[in-house]
Amino acid sequence: MRILVAGDFEADYNRTKIILDGLRTIPAVSLSFYNYKEQRKWNFAALRKACGDADVIFLPAFTHQDVAMIKMLSGKPVLFDPLISRYLSKVFDYKKVNRYSPRALKNYLKDKLSMRMADLVICDTEGHRDYYHRTFSIPLRKLRVVPVGVNTDEFPPAPAIGLRDTFVVGFYGGFIPLQGTRMIVEAANVLKDHADIHFRLIGNGFEYKVIQQLVAQYQLSNISLPGWVAYDQLAGEMNNFDICLGIFGETLKADLVIPNKIFHYAALKKAIISKESPAIKEVFENGKSILLTANTPSAIAEKILLLKENVVLRAQLAQGASEAICTKYNHRAIGQLVYNLALEIQ
Repeated sequence: MRILVAGDFEADYNRTKIILDGLRTIPAVSLSFYNYKEQRKWNFAALRKACGDADVIFLPAFTHQDVAMIKMLSGKPVLFDPLISRYLSKVFDYKKVNRYSPRALKNYLKDKLSMRMADLVICDTEGHRDYYHRTFSIPLRKLRVVPVGVNTDEFPPAPAIGLRDTFVVGFYGGFIPLQGTRMIVEAANVLKDHADIHFRLIGNGFEYKVIQQLVAQYQLSNISLPGWVAYDQLAGEMNNFDICLGIFGETLKADLVIPNKIFHYAALKKAIISKESPAIKEVFENGKSILLTANTPSAIAEKILLLKENVVLRAQLAQGASEAICTKYNHRAIGQLVYNLALEIQ
């Protein structure tokens, strides 16, 4: 099958990379690319030819604005992976756009039109699927769940960490609202008198300066903020964590996603703490492959202390997380799911 990957997309973005890595493992798939970052969007002759040579056109994450034109220009089956709702993200998550403004309507229509024009729409969770159906009236028959997953070849587990003087509680991310990094800092403040516990929060982004200010305000010496690390160094950094923190945001979007970091932690065979949400429970089981918590600083701190003291539970959760994702949610399995959807609309 010839699949054209088209639109204005980042090929190295985690969600897209996992799908492409998976598709490349399938002998029957031949991938080609028309990326607006490298080729002219308005070169209709070249774009039409690229589309004409394909059996199915795949538009990866964040290509909402490209779906309608490519569908109308090509007439070919289109498989669209929005990953997010722009309306939900900008209006309710980042809260950058007033709900009743023209910009909110524009983002609402951008979501709705792109999903209606596609032949099938990929959703990363059942929660997102139901949101797209409920909010934009997209028929359920067009909405198919393909979890984010992980390239397990790039995130191999290291030997378990033995006892050491400092217990490292780790996190990485873009400091966006759904991740709830403020809640992590509040939990660190609760545990500030535990001199043997240290929080290492890797990354940068939307709320990074706010987090720096909060750490300074609380005068916390138990948190380090090293900033971004290179992708090829990320597994090594996380393998140095004793336990890993998922997400603790208080927005609707936080209840609809299983972020890539949780799949990464699981692949590395790490014990994970995250807020309880419907989406997380689509893949992980509380007490078996993850430790879910009420979303308060004291509750999070309590779970951290539990895993610090209970080595057996920590090991059981790490093993359970690895077993939960190693076969059904690796990049090969994710690629196969996308390939099956392409076959369906070919």
